[in-house]
Amino acid sequence: MKLKVLSAVLVFLLLPAYALAQDIIVTRNFTGLWDQTEHESQGINLQIIHQASGEKVAVVYWFTYDDNDESAWFLGVGGINGNRIEMILSEGREIEFLESNKPGNDRVVEVGTMTIEFSSCNDGMVEFETDIAAVGGGSFPIERFTDIHNTRCSGGISDDTPSNIISSEQRIGLSPARSGINGSGHADFEQRADRTEFSVEVEDLADGSYRIFVGETDRGELVVNMGIGETEFRSPVETGKVLLTFDPRGMEISVRDSQGAVLTSGDTTFGGGGMGGGSGGGAGGGTGGGGCTMDCNSGLDFGSVLIEAELNNTGVFAEASGDAKLEPRDDRTDFSVEIEDVPEGSYDLRIDGNIVGSIQAVLLQDGTIEGEVEFRNPVEPGKILLNFDPRGKQIDVLDGSTVILETLFPTG
Repeated sequence: MKLKVLSAVLVFLLLPAYALAQDIIVTRNFTGLWDQTEHESQGINLQIIHQASGEKVAVVYWFTYDDNDESAWFLGVGGINGNRIEMILSEGREIEFLESNKPGNDRVVEVGTMTIEFSSCNDGMVEFETDIAAVGGGSFPIERFTDIHNTRCSGGISDDTPSNIISSEQRIGLSPARSGINGSGHADFEQRADRTEFSVEVEDLADGSYRIFVGETDRGELVVNMGIGETEFRSPVETGKVLLTFDPRGMEISVRDSQGAVLTSGDTTFGGGGMGGGSGGGAGGGTGGGGCTMDCNSGLDFGSVLIEAELNNTGVFAEASGDAKLEPRDDRTDFSVEIEDVPEGSYDLRIDGNIVGSIQAVLLQDGTIEGEVEFRNPVEPGKILLNFDPRGKQIDVLDGSTVILETLFPTG
């Protein structure tokens, strides 16, 4: 039989077109059968598996023929690096049909290496080298023949997101990294069961082209025009965005020009590396801490005392007011900041010098303008993970870079 005709049909039925022209990473959604399009009835069975150590590993069964035209197969196991899999090839020898299982693997021997490099979710190139004279070395293209039921390969990090992940949003501020820089910005990270997004937005920088660095890795261009600029990454990708193939959590985010860093997140990082935070709608949104699926307080003790504090008006908006409340309970802890009588719009919430969320002030039916952001630990949908202790910390509500409400939150 031939796999070629059916595989060509399945490729276009099963795979999104946007996965064809992007830089990709190998994810669990690459699991499936892959056809050797240039060879008769041969191919590989690829499985992306999870090791007990947490490492993501590829296992390949290569189905082919020996020099006597008899069925033969090889086993490949190896690590994943971006869009490449590098494996050791092994072969079982002198094993009889339905032979009883025996301890050890003495008759499974290493015979060479195999590398698979994928250009998309449905195409790749295989290179192999063996010490078997009849097999030798060579290369061949492969095309996807099957995939996992009810999955779509994007080639981005969302493919590996667990289905039970708690939706999360985080925001961290970007501040000047050297003297003479007056700009500012922020980076957002959002993770949901169906998508993952990362963006960097700046303002008040000189027009031109900058580079976004996550840790010490250049992740793409940021173009500033009329003082503002934004680059958005997403997995699965969509028009106008860049495929997200990396995890920015735990990494410093910086915007750089030819002289080095212009803006930086400093020691504040997404997830466990910083206070996390989020941006959202009227009640805030999302969670921090990298999408934990259990109590993620990292040992924080919020005490047992209800604490409330009014926010002081700095005079920018004459009628503005607000309050902050920390409410520990036996099964959870809630923290919220509410503002009112301010112009409609988005306001950043800064605690102890770190942007931890944003408050969307909206016009209500009674004519008042109010906004609130809510944190909780353990988190629940629609709220932000409370992975910081506000007690004894400075709380600021900002309109741009201007503080409009502030207070030093009590310790008890």
